[in-house]
Amino acid sequence: MNHLNLTSQEAAFDFLDSYASARKEEIDRRKLSKDSGFIKSYSLETSPTNGGVAFDQSYIERLVDDVRWRISPIGQQNFFRADDSEGLVGFIDILSERHLAFHTFREARRMDQVICNLVNRSSRLDFLWLSGNYLNLLWEGLIREYMPQRFVTFKFEHQGRFEDVEWDGVGDDESEETGEESDEDTEIRERRASTLKVTARVNKVSRFLPQLQSVLPDFKAIKMLRIPATEMPGGYEFWDWGKVTYRSPNFRDGRGYLREITQSYQKVTEFIEQQTWFQAEKIHLHDGTETLNLTGTPITFRFPEPLALGTFQGFVEATFERGKGPFRLWGNPLRLSDRKVHVYGLDLHLWQRIFLELTPSGFTAILPKHTCGNTIHRLVSNIQRFISPDVETYVGEKSYQNIVKEMLLYGT
Repeated sequence: MNHLNLTSQEAAFDFLDSYASARKEEIDRRKLSKDSGFIKSYSLETSPTNGGVAFDQSYIERLVDDVRWRISPIGQQNFFRADDSEGLVGFIDILSERHLAFHTFREARRMDQVICNLVNRSSRLDFLWLSGNYLNLLWEGLIREYMPQRFVTFKFEHQGRFEDVEWDGVGDDESEETGEESDEDTEIRERRASTLKVTARVNKVSRFLPQLQSVLPDFKAIKMLRIPATEMPGGYEFWDWGKVTYRSPNFRDGRGYLREITQSYQKVTEFIEQQTWFQAEKIHLHDGTETLNLTGTPITFRFPEPLALGTFQGFVEATFERGKGPFRLWGNPLRLSDRKVHVYGLDLHLWQRIFLELTPSGFTAILPKHTCGNTIHRLVSNIQRFISPDVETYVGEKSYQNIVKEMLLYGT
C-alpha cells in the first residue's frame, strides 16, 4: 500500500473503491481487522474564494505544515497525495475554490485527533459545520421521500456543557468506528445530556422523528446522519463537524454526496456573506455633498426559553475569558450587566473581526467585510449541540433553515 504507483485521480479513486469494497466484505463476515479502518473524508473550509490563491502544491504544503506530511500532486491539478514516515496517509481533494476534503483509511481515533489539531492550530482552516438543522434538511430533502424502504441511522446528542465552566474542550466521547465508550474522563459530573442512536427504515423514522423532536427538542441536535448508498447496501455517515465515514463498498458514490453537499453549503455561506457583511461606502450626491451608505444585516440567534443565568455566564467565561470550546472566538467581554454582554472580538478562523451582543434570550452577531460566513455555520452547529437545541437563527429577516432549504432544493 505504501508503494502504490498512482498516476491519476482516477487510479486513486479505483484504489479507494477497491479498499471500500474489501472493508464491506469484512464487515459482512464480522471480521473487520483492527487496523483496517473505514475510509473517512474530512471536509475543510479555507476562506472566501481562498483569497484568489491557487491550490498548488506549495499552498497545500503550507496548509498542512503542522503535521509535516509530504505532499505530491497526482495527475492534473487539484488532487494530491499525502505521505508520512509510515507511508501513504491519504489524499487531498480540492472540491471548490474554498473547500477541500482529506480522504484517509487510517484508524479513526488517531486521524480525528490529527485533523482536529491541524484545524485548531491553523487560522487558515475550519471544519464544514453541518448543524442539526442542516442534517435534518438533508434528511428531508435527500432521504425521507425517496428511500422509504432503506435503513437510515441518526445519532442525536445535546450536552449542557456550559453549565459546567470546568469543561475543557469539545472532543468526541467515543470512537466513531468501534462505538466503544472512552474512559479517559472518569470524574462523575452531573449535567444535562441527551444521546440517542437510531437505525430503522426510513418510513418508520419519518413517523416518529417529528413527535420525538416536539416532545424533547434536544433531539433536534443531530450529531450524525447516515445517508443510504445509491442502489447498494450501506451508507455514508455525515458528522456535524464535516467528517464522512464510508460504510459502503463504493467510494465514488459517497464522494458524490460529499461534493453535492459541499456545493450547496458553499452557496449558503456565500449568501450569508453577501447579506451580512457590514461596510460603509461614500456616496457622492448630485449637489456635491457626500453621504454614507451602510450595507449589511445582523445575524440573530433566538432561544425559545431564556438560558439559565449559570449557563449564559458559563458560555461567556469558557468561550471568551478562558478561550475554550468549539466556537473559536476570542475577545474581551464587556459586561453591561449580569444578563447583557458585548464582545468586540476576533474569529480565530482567518483572524477577522466579529461583534456580538449576548443575552440569555438570544445572541446577535455582526460580520464586518471579509469575516468568513462559515463562522455562522459554526455558531449554529455548536449552539444547537451545547446551548439551545431549538435555537432559531435569522440572517436579517430570513431564517437560516429556509436559506439552507432553498440552496439544497433549488441551488439559488
